[in-house]
Amino acid sequence: MERVIIAANAVPREGGLGLNFAHMIAALEGHYEVAAMCAAKHPTVPTQVIPASWLAKHVLTLPGVRRWRGTEVNVSERHFDRQVSNRLTACRVFQGLTGQCERSLQRAHALGASSLLDVVTVHTDEGDVRVARESASFGVRPSLNAEQGARRRREYDSATLIRVMSHHAKRTFLECGVREERVVVVHPPVEVEQFPESNFLGSTFRVTFIGRLEIGKAFHHAIEAFQQAALPDSELVLWGGSGTREVARYLAERVTPGGNVHVRPVPIRVAGLEEVFGKSHVVVHPSIADGFGYVVGESMAAGVPVIASDTTGGSDWIQDGVNGFIVPAGDRDALRERLVWCHRHASRLPAMGKAARATATEHGLERFRSEYLPVVRRLAERAG
Repeated sequence: MERVIIAANAVPREGGLGLNFAHMIAALEGHYEVAAMCAAKHPTVPTQVIPASWLAKHVLTLPGVRRWRGTEVNVSERHFDRQVSNRLTACRVFQGLTGQCERSLQRAHALGASSLLDVVTVHTDEGDVRVARESASFGVRPSLNAEQGARRRREYDSATLIRVMSHHAKRTFLECGVREERVVVVHPPVEVEQFPESNFLGSTFRVTFIGRLEIGKAFHHAIEAFQQAALPDSELVLWGGSGTREVARYLAERVTPGGNVHVRPVPIRVAGLEEVFGKSHVVVHPSIADGFGYVVGESMAAGVPVIASDTTGGSDWIQDGVNGFIVPAGDRDALRERLVWCHRHASRLPAMGKAARATATEHGLERFRSEYLPVVRRLAERAG
C-alpha cells in the first residue's frame, strides 16, 4: 500500500484546522498507508508529534507580546516546518498546510514524492490586501507578517498541486496568476449527525457569530449591523475570544453589561452544540477573506440559515434566499437589512433551515472522499 504523509501544526479535531486534518486522514484510511505529523497524537494512525518551539511557549505567551499574533504565527510555522523537514521520510505523496511547509515540500520532492499544498484560506495576496484595508478602517495596524506572505507564495510555486476549499478561493489564485490546472477544489465535509437541529422556539431572537474576534473575521461588522438594526426582543451572541488590546477596547465600548450583545469566549463544543446552534435563529459569518469557513457548513447542518459574505466560499453551498443569504463583504448595511428581514419573517426561517440542513447532508465524508481521493491518486501516479 502506498504511503501518504500529512503534516499540519494542528491538534486533530480541534478547531477548523484540526477538523480539516482529521477529515483528510479519515478519507485516506483504508486506501493508503497514512502517517501524521502534527501537534498531538492522532488516535488511529502513526503520528510524529511536533512540539511547539521554546520561543512560542515561553516568550510569545507573555503579556504584551501576545498581541503580536503575526509574529507568533510566523515563528510557530517556521519551527513546525523545520521539524517536519528534518523528520520526513520516503513516501508517495506529502501533504502540507500552507505557511508551514516550504522546506518540507523541498525535502519531499528530493525524496521522490509528489506534493499537495492544503490552502484553507484565499490566496495570500488577496487576503492580505483585504485584511490590511479592514485594519486601517478599524484604526489598527494589520497583524500581517511580510515574511509569512512571501513564504506562502514560494509554497504555491513549489507544490505539485494546490487544494483550496471553495471556488471563490480558486478564483483568487487564478486572478493572481496561478495556472488553473494546478488548483483543485475539495470542499470540507460536514458530519451532520453531530448537530442538533434548531427548533427556533426561543422567545428571544438570537443572532450568532462563531469564530475568533479578529479583524479578518469581521466580528465588528456583526456587532454594528446588529446594533443598527435595533431588533426588538433580540440578542447577539459571539462565541469567540479576543486576542488583542484593540479588540478588547472595542468590545468594552460596544458590549455593555445588561445589554443584548454577549461575548462567550468558550469553544462551541465545550459550551455544547445544543446551546450554540439549537437556540440560534440565524448565524452571521461576515468574514472578509475566508477559504470556506467550517462554521458555514456546521450551521447549515444544524438547520440554521447563515448570512455569509461573498468572500467566504459559502456561496458554493448557499442559495441566496433559499437556505441562507449572501451579502457583499464589508457591507454592514446589507448585513443589517438581512437581519431585519430574518427578524420580520422569523416564521420562514425553519423552512430555510431545513433546506440548509439538506444541503449540508449532501456534503458528508463520503462526498469529501470522492473529491479528495482522486487528487491523491493523481499525485501518487506522478511521484518518483
